[in-house]
Amino acid sequence: MRRWTTVLVVGLLLWTTPGLAQRATPPSRRSLSELTAEVVRTTQAYRDSVARSLPQHEANVRDAIAAVEERRKLHAAGALPAVYVEQAERELAAAEREMEDAQKALDEADRLLFEAALQQRLAGLPALPRGGFEDRPTLVRFNGTSPWSLKSVPALEQRFLAAFGRSLPISAFGQTKVHDQLGLDHRTAVDVAVPPDSAEGQWLMRELRSAGIPFIGVRGVVPGASTGAHVHIGPESPRLIAR
Repeated sequence: MRRWTTVLVVGLLLWTTPGLAQRATPPSRRSLSELTAEVVRTTQAYRDSVARSLPQHEANVRDAIAAVEERRKLHAAGALPAVYVEQAERELAAAEREMEDAQKALDEADRLLFEAALQQRLAGLPALPRGGFEDRPTLVRFNGTSPWSLKSVPALEQRFLAAFGRSLPISAFGQTKVHDQLGLDHRTAVDVAVPPDSAEGQWLMRELRSAGIPFIGVRGVVPGASTGAHVHIGPESPRLIAR
């Protein structure tokens, strides 16, 4: 089942393709807030439709499990050929795939909505001076002046492993589909899935700040919310010029 991805792609094309929804208003003349608002509106509607489908997917899986168990019992009793058991098992696998696809689509929509809300918040903040640092209720920002590239990630991973005994939990390495959909240039940035106020997050931000590497520690888009909390390593993601 790939219809969730198809629905989202079609919806996003309506705002990213000048020849469709924006023929009369070139994207270059539209404000960033308007573009982001369209993504949020389209994605929220898509997310709601996926969420409404989950109970049915769960019911389908339960029914398929019951059918497999019943047919296995009948086959064991010699009352049903094996081919019917195999058919029920295939139907169960298909139902499980559909539910998994729907859940993945829901998770992707949540990531997109979170990132869009974060970019809206960042757009409303004043630019930091070179070397500037600030600590807000929802995020921490440092405008470091040292160069940063993805080539620096392995060394940071080694230091993190030595400090905490586990791999650096990278949630986004360079450009991802979410950043493409929002028109963000994330090609040289890395997102690390650690809350800024955790021991790991505090260690990571100290390491980056001492090295002069820019970062954004995201506590949550809404005060008190931790969903999506992470540390973005690299400059703030600017909008891609070409849409």
